[in-house]
Amino acid sequence: MSLDRKEPSSAGAESEPLVVPVKTYLQLRQTVSQPVFAAFLAGGVAGAVSRTVVSPLERLKILFQIQSHGREEYKLSVGKGLMKMWRDEGWRGLMRGNGTNCIRIVPYSAVQFGSYNFYKKFAETSPTEGLPPLKRLICGGAAGITSVTFTYPLDIVRTRLSIQSASFAALGKAARNRMPGMWATMSTMYKNEGGIRALYRGIIPTVAGVAPYVGLNFMTYESVRKYLTPDGDKNPSAARRLAAGAISGAVAQTCTYP
Repeated sequence: MSLDRKEPSSAGAESEPLVVPVKTYLQLRQTVSQPVFAAFLAGGVAGAVSRTVVSPLERLKILFQIQSHGREEYKLSVGKGLMKMWRDEGWRGLMRGNGTNCIRIVPYSAVQFGSYNFYKKFAETSPTEGLPPLKRLICGGAAGITSVTFTYPLDIVRTRLSIQSASFAALGKAARNRMPGMWATMSTMYKNEGGIRALYRGIIPTVAGVAPYVGLNFMTYESVRKYLTPDGDKNPSAARRLAAGAISGAVAQTCTYP
């Protein structure tokens, strides 16, 4: 009889450790499924993937923007500019600054999407009703300002690295090998160019461009997504979301590019 009594208790002891991981998993899943937290994680991953894919074009855009009298290495077409980068710096030249860009864009996109959902909760009159376009524009603009404020030092360092690497490439391979990294560049700017003010130099015009860009992006995306969603469906397919994102990005970029 005593043996029979011990068997259930030992079985219970064996199954008890499994209860804790299951509970922890369920609690973690519930936390991650919260709209703000889910948007934070999804935004970070999406930002890193998208920036890595277009990294060569991002760097080429910066090099095009700084061309002036006396600096004409990249007064070329897009195709020829990419080929010049490949010839001068190899595949690393195409991805130069992308590590810094991803370090910046992951928190940038995460904060942007997370704060947009956070602000949206305060602007909604009812959880079941969507926001009108004007409120989406305001919430998106506020999210853009929040994300830029958190990550601007990384953005200015990425721009500095993109310009420096092109200048070092013109000096030859030996000079290119001496090019400083992200943290060294940030430290040098902080020590020699005015402390924290150096890392936030130019933030006002950046915010002036980012706030309307992000606001227009979210406003246009939500409107196009609703238009592309078939009647009776709550969410469109991935292809329709991609189309909505492409359209909203093109509209926002065109309106705020200058």
